Amino acid sequence: MLKITLHDSAGEFRLTLEGRLAGAWVRELELCWDTASSTTGGRRTVVDLGDVDFVDPAGEELLARMHRSGVALTGQTPLICAMLEQVCQSGRCDRVGVSNGTP
Repeated sequence: MLKITLHDSAGEFRLTLEGRLAGAWVRELELCWDTASSTTGGRRTVVDLGDVDFVDPAGEELLARMHRSGVALTGQTPLICAMLEQVCQSGRCDRVGVSNGTP
């Protein structure tokens, strides 16, 4: 299951994901992105994977396509951040609050 929350502001369009980016949910994210792309008007687009705990190969491919088109990808957990670095192949993905388990 994947929850996609859209945050549309004057400065950016953010898709916040929670859960597992896998199976049919990959296509759902792609549809959200396609729809949003027609309305962003040059604003920054961000996919926040801070609450994602799993991404399947199809999800990784979609994230790679999104990144290549200029979408910023953010993550918090070491697992997701490592996956994002591989997906981006340049280490230039945004990272927010990589947690090491300490307050």
